[in-house]
Amino acid sequence: MNEGQYKPDFDIANGYINFSSELLRLSLLAIGGLGTLVLAAIENDGKNAIDFLTNPVSMLPSIVFFALCSGASLFHRYYASDCMSWYIAWIRAEEEEDPVESKKQYAGFKKTLKKSTNSLIISEYLFGAGVLSFIGAIIIMLT
Repeated sequence: MNEGQYKPDFDIANGYINFSSELLRLSLLAIGGLGTLVLAAIENDGKNAIDFLTNPVSMLPSIVFFALCSGASLFHRYYASDCMSWYIAWIRAEEEEDPVESKKQYAGFKKTLKKSTNSLIISEYLFGAGVLSFIGAIIIMLT
């Protein structure tokens, strides 16, 4: 099998995987940051800090969205990696001129590609919802 046949596809897949890695990293950072703000409010008894404990429900949607985004990002990483293994198996079956195996591998490739695509899109929307709900919570707490 010629490396030039599949290497560009792996480079593109790695770009998408790196993007979902950043969404995962930022989501986990946001969850940790929210926890830090709550701990700071507890330690200062609300002095010189926004008292996050007066309305903790306002932060809950943000935490939920970031947690769901983390899960969707992990799903994407799994399915994107699995998709490339199906892709290599499909290329091998094509080279061996085995039409039955080729159809089977192609079907697996398309199935995991669809799951990978959907999980990345869901992850992006959940991250955006987490950011918007976080901004909304800050506005609620400042008013």
